[in-house]
Amino acid sequence: MAESKRGNGGGSKPRKRADGRWEARYTNAEGKRRSVYAPTRKEVAAKLAHALARKDEAPAFKPTNIRVRDFLAEYQGAVEHSLKRRSFENARAVIRLHLLPELGHTKLKALTREQIQRMYTNKLNSGLSAARVSCVHRVLCAALNMAVRWRLIDHNVCKEVSPPRVPAPEIRPFSLEEAKRFLAAAESDERYHALYVLGLTTGARWGELSGLFYSDLDLDRRVMHIRRSLINAHGGLALDTPKTKGSVRSVGLTVKATEALIRYRKRQAAEGQPMIGDALVFTNKAGKPIHQSNFIRRSFKPLLKRAALPDTNWHAATRHTCTCLLLLDRVNPNP
Repeated sequence: MAESKRGNGGGSKPRKRADGRWEARYTNAEGKRRSVYAPTRKEVAAKLAHALARKDEAPAFKPTNIRVRDFLAEYQGAVEHSLKRRSFENARAVIRLHLLPELGHTKLKALTREQIQRMYTNKLNSGLSAARVSCVHRVLCAALNMAVRWRLIDHNVCKEVSPPRVPAPEIRPFSLEEAKRFLAAAESDERYHALYVLGLTTGARWGELSGLFYSDLDLDRRVMHIRRSLINAHGGLALDTPKTKGSVRSVGLTVKATEALIRYRKRQAAEGQPMIGDALVFTNKAGKPIHQSNFIRRSFKPLLKRAALPDTNWHAATRHTCTCLLLLDRVNPNP
């Protein structure tokens, strides 16, 4: 018996099968015949309607033989000016070091869940950290989302993969007594004492402090304006916009921080350093921007030892400690 059909792509009328189930057929967006099944006529009609609605919503795509390496080249060109500089450079490094060697010769439409999952496993077994493999996953997933929007593929296979679980890092902020010891020990570091005081009392990020201009300081009103961030970009240190839109802000300065900045400014004047306009507040002895890794190794880590404090990182010692101390005083750190 011929199958009863509806016009205009509406699918076939439901029919009862020999096994007792109801079936309805339709043509999907790729022109292939598909069936839906249900125990009752009403349920199969609902399933058919849902399938037809999804078909109408799904954008048509044309399978292409483009290889992953060529697609990723196009992807980088498309997002270079929409991502923040550090995010783009990180994605470019992931693509060059991990995705191109593993997947570059594969046709984009031929990528499979098994292939990507196997790549993650191999990376972990070779010694790459779970955090870095998770980063590889995020970059690939974002790229394949773009491929779906460009209608090069019909779905993102990364969403079927299980990236490794990344353990939450242990964050060890200082107690009030430890914070006092930290600042007391920092007084012996004449060059960076004001930087330490600002970090702990304002909770500003490293890049925000190291990218601070003198034009961002209003010491009479005891206000610091966060307008940019110093980042370690490809080719060296560079200025960029802060991490988020909400990171552009004005921060009140404590009396201790203001006094430390005044002393620091006097020493800068004695050294002949510029102290107006777009001159960096914090510089190394050569008057150049401070490289974080050098600062941590030569100043911050020795300071922790002098103060007999547990080993921690700059973010925990300053930003997290500031937040914790504000909460202890029942002050909202994000007013």
